[in-house]
Amino acid sequence: MTLFWRLLALIGGAMLLLLIAVAIAVSTVDIKTFVAPIQGHIKATTGRDLTIRGGIDLKLSLEPKVVIEDVALSNAPWGKADKMIIAKRVEAQLALLPLLHRDFEVRSFSLIEPTIALETDANGRGNWDFGGPSPPPGSPAPAAASPLGGLFVGDLAISNGSLTYRDGESGKMTTVAIETLSLNARDARSAVSARFRGTVDDVTVALEGDLGPLTLLAQRRWPYPISIKGQVNREDTSVAAKLRIEDNTVTLDPLELATGKSKLVGRMDVITGKPRPKLKFNFTAPALALEALPLAGAVQAPASKSAPKSKYIFGESPISFSGLRAVDATGDLALDALVLPQGQRLEHVRFQLSLQNGILDAPVIQADALGGTLSAQLKVDANHETDPAFTLKMDAKNLDLAAVLATFDIKREVRGGKTSINADLSAHGASPRRWASSASGTFTAIVGPATLRNAKGELDSALNRLAEAVNPFRNVDASTELNCAVIRLPLRDGIAHVDRTIAIETNKVAASASGTLDFRDETLDLSIKPQLRQGINVNVAEIAQLVRFRGPFSSPTVAIDAVATAATVARIGAAVQTGGASLLGEMLLSQATADSSAPCQVALDHATSHNTSTSAKTSNKPSEPAQDIGKALNRLLGR
Repeated sequence: MTLFWRLLALIGGAMLLLLIAVAIAVSTVDIKTFVAPIQGHIKATTGRDLTIRGGIDLKLSLEPKVVIEDVALSNAPWGKADKMIIAKRVEAQLALLPLLHRDFEVRSFSLIEPTIALETDANGRGNWDFGGPSPPPGSPAPAAASPLGGLFVGDLAISNGSLTYRDGESGKMTTVAIETLSLNARDARSAVSARFRGTVDDVTVALEGDLGPLTLLAQRRWPYPISIKGQVNREDTSVAAKLRIEDNTVTLDPLELATGKSKLVGRMDVITGKPRPKLKFNFTAPALALEALPLAGAVQAPASKSAPKSKYIFGESPISFSGLRAVDATGDLALDALVLPQGQRLEHVRFQLSLQNGILDAPVIQADALGGTLSAQLKVDANHETDPAFTLKMDAKNLDLAAVLATFDIKREVRGGKTSINADLSAHGASPRRWASSASGTFTAIVGPATLRNAKGELDSALNRLAEAVNPFRNVDASTELNCAVIRLPLRDGIAHVDRTIAIETNKVAASASGTLDFRDETLDLSIKPQLRQGINVNVAEIAQLVRFRGPFSSPTVAIDAVATAATVARIGAAVQTGGASLLGEMLLSQATADSSAPCQVALDHATSHNTSTSAKTSNKPSEPAQDIGKALNRLLGR
């Protein structure tokens, strides 16, 4: 046992002596002798100056660490920023044995609180494009004459840093706050493990994954694999791609991009070397959630929690389309399903678009929607940042009325009612409210025959009150048999002047509306004239000669025009006075016929209302019963 402890002591003593010898050897290394070779090597390979304005310290251990304070790397001559990189501290952990032979094998390299400025010039050249100065012919390369041997970085880390990217053509700045960034590899031929946590323009990003070996990049051996996952803006996100770089084109093929419950699969090319990068893409997806993806850089500003609720239906929050000016693009997108924010689904969706010089042109937008089909064309000119211009043409056919009503949160049991919608609109502005208040063009919706169940105890709403005022049979009949309905809005600068271009016909009642819808302040003022279409027994109190529907879009009011209704009551009273009980139905029917035989056709501008003068002979015939309106009213009221 005594021999064992003696051997152990001898081994331990030998190791201690070895460590002391190594420490003495390392301590004799003048770390400052490496500064000039490093600076010369960087100058030769990048053309930039490395400045060390603080102290240099070598901390001894089994893996010595070099600590350099206050380091800066100069920017490109044309750059706006004075320095490309400024770091409060740089730490480099070195392999011990190579250091004894005056070789740097860097096990880890850390930048503490760096400020990194990336930028492009007007021609798209980046300041990271290191085109170092060519040495004079015959002159030795600085790196070859230096004591700096091999140089390999196993781990790279950045903590508490900031990065800015300035687009030289547009002047747009992108800001990245780096909480942590790390790249780890066992050696140059091993896969790189990457991790990032921080924000990009206030969007939180936390990603990690694997990249291909650095030797593949250095030797331009394609494809280069990329596989990362994590969260972007608190949405689960993953990217898997094979990277290829040839000349000025970066190709990701195949590319799989998933965010939330959405996934895109396809190919994307990024072409640089022009004033703006150009994207070419072709994607397919089984399902895509519209709200899960940023749309062409159009990011709506978040509403303040303390901000009062807007009184307007159309949102006032500005939307930026500056992203449309940052790139050019052409591409196709085919989706099995597009899920809208309220849960509605568009099936078999196809987009075809081009983006050139800030103008987005989508000549093909197709989808199966709401039980029918939809096709549209969209054009956006984003060259005026605060006032982009839009044109939209849309044609929707064979939509289900029940599904259309559900999009407006109107729950009604409906059978039939095939609906078509046509729009040809132009607008401008940076918010939905500005688009609505500046819209010009036409909007037309046509509903075909349908049966609408009249449910008892429906919620009190402006639309229900309007329906009851126009249709006195609504609370009596189990259902309403709709023949047709038309909404045709001729819009000019956000105002629709309606002249009987809103109409409805049932098997018992018809009605048409005239007035104004003002989308600038979201108010309406409509006069609606009901017409009896079938001679039946009617309670006089339920007859509305003229209904006024007016107020803000969000809460309009329904009122009966007292003067017009009183005149109707008087005429009915005169009929009752003479004992002509059946004359009530005949009178209202003749009035409906005189006013309009087909309100839906009038609304569509396919027919004009009959001239009331043509029925003068008919209206003059029963003159005696209606001569004394006052007496008729008195008798009806029991006076």
